[in-house]
Amino acid sequence: MNKYAEVAVDVPVTKFDKVYDYKIPADMKDKLQIGMAVRVPFGKLKPSSFVLNIKETTKVQEDKIKTIDSFISEEKFFEKKDLHLYRWVSDYYCTLLINVIKAAVPTAVYRGNIKKKTVKKVYLKAPEDEIKMILNKLKNRAPSQYKVMKYFQEHPNTKLRVRDLVGNLEVYRGAVDSLVDKNFLDFETNVIRRIADRDFDSQLVEDLTPTPSQKKVLNKINKGFLDKKSVTYLLHGVTGSGKTEVYMQLIRNVLENKKGAILLVPEISLTPLMVKRFYSRFKGKIAVLHSALSSGERYDEWRRIKKGDAQIVIGARSAIFAPVKNLGLIIIDEEHENSYKQSTHPYYHAREVAKKRAEINNIDLVLGSATPSLESYYKAKTGVYQYLSLPVRIENKEMPPVKIINMTEELKKGNPSIFSMYLQNNLQKTLKNDEQAILFLNRRGYSNFVLCRSCGQVIKCDECDISMTYHQNRDKLICHYCGNTKDMPKYCPNCSSKYIKDFGIGTERIEKEVNKLFPEAVVSRMDYDTTTKKGAHRKILNKLENNEIDILVGTQMVAKGHDYPNISLVGVVTADTIINLPDFRSAERTFQLLTQVAGRTGRGKKVGNVVIQTYNPDHYSVLAAKEHDYQYFFKKEIRLRKALNYPPFIHLIKITTVHQNKNKAEKAARKLYNYLKDCKAKKIIGPSPAPIERIRGEYRVQILLKFAIIEERKKLLVDLKEGFLKKLSTNVKYNIDVDPISML
Repeated sequence: MNKYAEVAVDVPVTKFDKVYDYKIPADMKDKLQIGMAVRVPFGKLKPSSFVLNIKETTKVQEDKIKTIDSFISEEKFFEKKDLHLYRWVSDYYCTLLINVIKAAVPTAVYRGNIKKKTVKKVYLKAPEDEIKMILNKLKNRAPSQYKVMKYFQEHPNTKLRVRDLVGNLEVYRGAVDSLVDKNFLDFETNVIRRIADRDFDSQLVEDLTPTPSQKKVLNKINKGFLDKKSVTYLLHGVTGSGKTEVYMQLIRNVLENKKGAILLVPEISLTPLMVKRFYSRFKGKIAVLHSALSSGERYDEWRRIKKGDAQIVIGARSAIFAPVKNLGLIIIDEEHENSYKQSTHPYYHAREVAKKRAEINNIDLVLGSATPSLESYYKAKTGVYQYLSLPVRIENKEMPPVKIINMTEELKKGNPSIFSMYLQNNLQKTLKNDEQAILFLNRRGYSNFVLCRSCGQVIKCDECDISMTYHQNRDKLICHYCGNTKDMPKYCPNCSSKYIKDFGIGTERIEKEVNKLFPEAVVSRMDYDTTTKKGAHRKILNKLENNEIDILVGTQMVAKGHDYPNISLVGVVTADTIINLPDFRSAERTFQLLTQVAGRTGRGKKVGNVVIQTYNPDHYSVLAAKEHDYQYFFKKEIRLRKALNYPPFIHLIKITTVHQNKNKAEKAARKLYNYLKDCKAKKIIGPSPAPIERIRGEYRVQILLKFAIIEERKKLLVDLKEGFLKKLSTNVKYNIDVDPISML
């Protein structure tokens, strides 16, 4: 008889990152299963914990083993086979197993503090042949009860919420309760979803006829589907080539084979049009998972997936762990996006987790992008992935022509404006033709920094090593890293000079300048500041779709997946915000953003027009974006990566020591460096201050490790996790980022 359970406790400390044995109490023996959440005594705590195994024997002394305290929930949150994936993520990313489980199972689900949402409805219980007699008794004695029973006589099969019934009939609630007490009516309780499909089209739409390129892609993947072998495909399709249609038809094939699918998108709130299309094809079969959902909504969607009521999951990063029954396919749209990498513990990348999950389940993975990550394209070139291409737009529409404007020359011509004359003229033309425009700048706020022209002092955040951004609509300086705010000073806090001024530009200033230039235009802004409220993204994009916005100003939010045929102009206010960042991926990110935002135009009957303003007109990432030429960019960038010994030619680990005391952070980094040298790590860069040395009051010191062979990296990670980290008693944080996507 099973007597013991192996449990992972929710105490996220490295030295406790192991499985603990507990006795199963008698009243749990027939109920307890792998994947359930329980409370266990752990020191003075009773943390939430997960059952990983159930067994008959233990190596722990009987008198030292404790007993499980109670169920948190009698629902299974994962299966035994899921633990294979969770443990892989824990090992690969050198993170705690409990953190991986918590990333996979929504907090509100396993903590048991969210319940099913129910609705109480009232219905007719009295036999039909007795209603006439009941009405005669009530007519003079109880007019309100009579009114209710008369309604049910006329609508015998109706079930209504009490509040709707009393509201419609204008009677008191007591009348309904009295009829229930008399056994004439009764209540029925139903579980309902907190999230509804009402915002999407109810009419189902059939698949479109695929283009020759789409057909070739579909045939290749569908043929592989029958081979029962896990394959990773890179679908490289230019913007507007119909990748979404390919995804939908692949999923249709999966559903016909009685399997489910996961589709990851960078940010679901930014792609309502794509979600709308999926609902129009697969209404009732879709669940959505993303950060904008409330805890209750996430709980309901997760339960629908677990029960098998939803066969298709569309979601952001964490949806890769969704408990889809009989999973048959995983698709990652815009696979190059940085948002697929978790920026806090556990530092997993959804693309790598998807590859492992596909491998475990022996299914295919499709990575789609118009601008694939350099690593993915390199793997496709070297045969690790299978390469598939959609080289032309639907109906062979032309890619929009791109004009590069050298802003240095613009200044020489006497135009100090943030808009070149060429861009201003094209905006005027767009408005005259009743068309729409997008203006892109990857910086929010009114200005980038505030500077004293007398002493050169820049106003920085007190908690972070970063200049504060001026937001004119709030008349505040705001730190975009910690959210700290300050009043805009009238005098320099360093030298008391009155010559203090804001410099640089952000989306807020762009919006203001556009309103000055074109007062008749309807201008809207989409950035972090304007989209904090729930549903704000969709509200703005619905207005854009309905031609209620003439010019949309925004950050990278406007570059993602939008498909609106009346957008005939895209203006990049400055292409230089990312190029000069101290990050080896800055050129790649610049090319991707410019190409993606340029792809938002020319999708309708009009060809469209793109204007890129820059102070670096000869940079290869800008020139490649001008020609929509991924091959040119790849050839230039891959040579640099090889020369500098960066991915895809090596494997990286970035370790950051973090503490409020600078000396302690530096001392911890030196201690780690000495340990790494003893482990014979071959290439160690650092320790050195992080490019942004202080964030939220904590100092950050970085060490970068390079490995030519992935097995060497795996061995070092095991040494770190099982040796160095478990012996630490310091309160210094060691953030280990495997395959980092940012060096900042």
